Amino acid sequence: MIKHLNIKYLGTIFTILIISTFLSACTSAKKAVEIQAVRMPVAPYLKMTCGELISEQRLVLRDLESAGVAVDKKYSSEKNTELVAWILFFPAAFMFDGNEAEASKLAALKGQADAIQEALLINKCGAE
Repeated sequence: MIKHLNIKYLGTIFTILIISTFLSACTSAKKAVEIQAVRMPVAPYLKMTCGELISEQRLVLRDLESAGVAVDKKYSSEKNTELVAWILFFPAAFMFDGNEAEASKLAALKGQADAIQEALLINKCGAE
């Protein structure tokens, strides 16, 4: 009796692990905080004055914020749609494209912001 219960218990755990794996593997969507910056060259920014760098930084940070919102919005949409697909028609759950376009834009903006910050430090601008 005890061996039979253990096998049944292991079967349930195995089934849960398989379902969890499928659920997590369906979409490649990422949250904004999970996206790493793409390294950008600092050289173009070194030619700018401190005032130009600060203005450019403000623009990039504004774009960065809106790109982060777009990535998180697409992530939530993908995950919600994936859940509905699993409930209604599970083969459709494997057809999601993720949020790669939004994530790429965000990664580039993060890299650009990092390059501007580095130029501000190198030029000793004492900026934000």
